[in-house]
Amino acid sequence: MAFTIVRNDIVRMEVDAIVNSTNERFKVGGVGVDAGIRHAAGPGLDAELAEIGFCPPGSSVITGSYGISSCRYIIHTVGPIYRGGLHGEAEQLRSCYRSILALARESGCRSVAIPFLSAGAYAYPKKEAYQIATSCIREFLFSLPEDEDMMIYLVLFDQASVELGNKIDGGIREQISPAYPMAKKARLGSLFRPSNRPAQFDPGELASGPFDVSAPQEQAPAEHTMSFFVEDTEALGSAAAAAMPDYTEQDLSFAEMCEWWCAQKGLSKKEFYICSNINKAMFWNMKHHPDQIPRKTNALACAVGLRLDYEQAQDLLMRAGMTLSRYHALDRTVERFIRSGNFNIYEINETLFEQDLPLLGAC
Repeated sequence: MAFTIVRNDIVRMEVDAIVNSTNERFKVGGVGVDAGIRHAAGPGLDAELAEIGFCPPGSSVITGSYGISSCRYIIHTVGPIYRGGLHGEAEQLRSCYRSILALARESGCRSVAIPFLSAGAYAYPKKEAYQIATSCIREFLFSLPEDEDMMIYLVLFDQASVELGNKIDGGIREQISPAYPMAKKARLGSLFRPSNRPAQFDPGELASGPFDVSAPQEQAPAEHTMSFFVEDTEALGSAAAAAMPDYTEQDLSFAEMCEWWCAQKGLSKKEFYICSNINKAMFWNMKHHPDQIPRKTNALACAVGLRLDYEQAQDLLMRAGMTLSRYHALDRTVERFIRSGNFNIYEINETLFEQDLPLLGAC
C-alpha cells in the first residue's frame, strides 16, 4: 500500500478509479474538476448521473468511466462549501474522503486518484483542507489488513496547492507543466461558456443570490445569459449608462461598490462571478470582512468583470486602498486591456501568464 501526492490532470491518471468533485444534483458549475471529467467522459456519464439524481454533502456515489479509458470507475463526491468553519465543514470533508475510500474498496479498486476537495471554488482554506485530506488517507491505509493493498494518489492541480504540498510534505511529483492548468481551464471555458454549454449545465449552480453562499439561487436575466462573454460592451445598455448616478458620490466600501455597479449595469450575480473569475465564497469574504484588504489580483478581477473604464476602475480600487500603477507590469497589462475595452478575463490571464505575472481571480 502507498500514498503519493502528485500534480496532474486527474483524467490522465491511470488508476482503477478517479474521483470527481461535484454538487448535490450533479450540475456542472464552472471549469474545474467536474467540467473536465464530464467533458472527457461524455454523455453516457450524464445519463447515469441523471438516474442517480442526488448525492448529499459528505457522501459519494460510483459510476462507470465511459469515455475515460485510463480508469474503470468514477467516484463522485460532494464536498462542503466553506462558511467560516462553523457549519460542520470539517466533518463533511472528512466524510467525503472516508466515503470515497470505502466505495473504492467495496468496488475492488487497487488504485484511486482523488483531487484536492473543496479547496478551490468552495473556498476551504487550503492548509486545513490539505491536513484533512492527508490524515484521512493515511488513516484509511493504516486500517487496511496486511494482505490488502491500495495505491492512493492525492492529485493537486493549481500552483498554490503544489507549493503548500511541497512546504508540508516536500517532493511533490509534477506530471504536468506549469502552463498546463491555465491552458486546460481556458479550453474548458470555451466549452462551458453560455453559448457552448452542454444541455446538463445549469447556470444557477455557479452562484447564489445576494453575494451570500447560503442564499437561494436566482435566475440570470435572459438578455444577459448569452451575451456577457462577448467583447461588445453595448450589451450592458447605453441608455442605462446615460442615466447612471455619479459613482464618485457613492459612500460605499469596495464590495458594496461592486454590488452597486452590478445593479447599475444590469449584471446578475452569476454573470459578475463568471466574468470576474471569482467564486461566491471569495466575494462573500470581501463583503463580510471589509476590514480585510482583498488581494490585488481579486480586486482587479472585479473591475474587469464589471467592465469598468479606467477612471471607474481606479475609483473602485481606491475603495480597497489600491490603484492601477504605471510602475507595475501587472497593472500596466490590465490597464491596457481596460483602455481597449477588452474585458475577457481568460484572454487577460493568458497574457499575464505569458509574462509570468500573477493571474486574476480564482485561477
